[in-house]
Amino acid sequence: MDSAADAQGPSAEVLGRLLVIQQAVDAIPDELRMADFVRRAMSGVPGVADAFLYLAGINAPPPELAPLLERCADSIPDAPAQNQQRDFGPDLHCFPMYAPGQHLGCLAIHVQDAGALRPYLPFLSNISSAITRIVVAHRYQTRLAQLNEELREARDHLEMRVAERTRELEYRATHDLMTGLANRALLVDRLRGAIANAQREGNMTAVVHLDLDSFSFMNTGLGNDCGDAFLCETARRLSSLVRDGDTVARIGSDEFVILLAGLENVERSSARLSAMLAAVRRPVALAGKDVVVTASIGACVYPLDGDEPEILLRRANTAMHRAKASGKDNVQFYASTRDAAVAERMELETELRRAISAGELVVHYQPKLCVGSNRFVGAEALVRWQHPRRGLLPPGRFIPIAEDSKLIVEVGEYVMRQACLEARRWQEAGLEGMTVAVNVAARQLRDEQIIHTVGRVLRETGLPPHCLELEITESSIMHDLEHATALLHALKGLGVSISIDDFGTGYSSLSALRNFPADKLKIDRSFVHEIETVPSAAAVALAVISFARTLGMRVNAEGVETLGQAQCLRKHGCDEIQGFLLARPVPAGQVQAIFRQPGLATWDEPA
Repeated sequence: MDSAADAQGPSAEVLGRLLVIQQAVDAIPDELRMADFVRRAMSGVPGVADAFLYLAGINAPPPELAPLLERCADSIPDAPAQNQQRDFGPDLHCFPMYAPGQHLGCLAIHVQDAGALRPYLPFLSNISSAITRIVVAHRYQTRLAQLNEELREARDHLEMRVAERTRELEYRATHDLMTGLANRALLVDRLRGAIANAQREGNMTAVVHLDLDSFSFMNTGLGNDCGDAFLCETARRLSSLVRDGDTVARIGSDEFVILLAGLENVERSSARLSAMLAAVRRPVALAGKDVVVTASIGACVYPLDGDEPEILLRRANTAMHRAKASGKDNVQFYASTRDAAVAERMELETELRRAISAGELVVHYQPKLCVGSNRFVGAEALVRWQHPRRGLLPPGRFIPIAEDSKLIVEVGEYVMRQACLEARRWQEAGLEGMTVAVNVAARQLRDEQIIHTVGRVLRETGLPPHCLELEITESSIMHDLEHATALLHALKGLGVSISIDDFGTGYSSLSALRNFPADKLKIDRSFVHEIETVPSAAAVALAVISFARTLGMRVNAEGVETLGQAQCLRKHGCDEIQGFLLARPVPAGQVQAIFRQPGLATWDEPA
């Protein structure tokens, strides 16, 4: 039976209390305090025995409400509606709270007097909806704050990574990564600053170019890892000798530049440069050996020798080359009155770098004659430089420069490619069996890519490997016999022929040459020139021919200029000859005509 309160309708006093509860809930920021407040406030509502506000993740429900909450959580509506109410028997009302896709909790009312409570159920539903709105807003704000914090942390992390990457890129752009020294870009920048300071303070700045002597042999003999370790140790030693305001930079494989700032006079730098030579010269323990490498130093001084960074660097380099020409392991200062030859050499080196890409290098060919058949069997490729101002330059004018500056690797590959292309044209023109000989410099043999380079040139030009002969001077293979033997075997594995050039000049031991897979020995022209007049020269030529016969090699004599020389060589059993007697080196367009001519027609005439 309904109570009197139900018959009379809701009490204004109670409705006011419920309105206050709804407004108070909106003002409570803490959800746990909100749940406690609602429970206490509901105790004054007629018909309520007890109330519990369960908020998921905030408080734990009483055990008796667990089945009710499971049922509420299992029936989450797709579009949550306001003012929902579910009854679980006459003694329990539930006002579930939902957000899109989730169950937030519920307001559970234990009923003491159903009739007294009935007029206030809609208002309880409104309070439940208000709580739902507040909880959703709180959690949205909490999630928003969390996302903002995550975004801030991500932004800070990104800014830190960008800053680190920027510093890394700046370091890479200004430093040598292996030694940690300044690179050329940073060196030039610091040199400008040193010049500006010297102008302001009225003092001097020395630019010191240090180049390690014969460093490439270390990489060849001990390996690149040992070479790198030596460079790092050299960098450390040089850095220990300079002051805070000075700079040590690595600008090339084995080249360093040191800026000595704030000098009062040139003489004060001399002792420091001598200390640098001594520091480099101290033994370094590598691969179980004490390795000793010397250095050549060239120096110039601002403002005496120039007032621009590039001029000073160039003149320090010029002085360094003079130090090498003076026997290495010494210091030379720039002096313009003594540098005409060095300056011309530097100019030629700069122009040679351009000449390779500009196609100014041309290849001439000197025919070779088989003594036995009196027929031409091929030619030696000899490079020339068609200089736009100086005319046609012979190899003696620029090949030494190319070897010292390491351009010889690029020049050598260019000549080999042109020679193989020309030899392929001989084959296509019906001149079968003609071979082309190409000189291989010592620095090319130290290049790790030499095997790959020869193989690639043969593949790309289509020349059969047996038509290519590589001429290697005996002096270039005697520094490291083990390496030279392995290298020559690898080249032979490509199918090419190997010729030992300038044989007999005194560098090699016959026991060492016995292990080389060579096909031919070339008698040096100095012996051929004197073979008719100097008995010892004739004896050397005879010994070379005899030695070659013992090892199953052929013999070529270069520099044959007279019929008497040719007759003497034929008498002693020489296989091939070449020289001015037969033909001078000629451009590619003329060599085929010479090949089609008969050989010497005057073999039997008196010398």
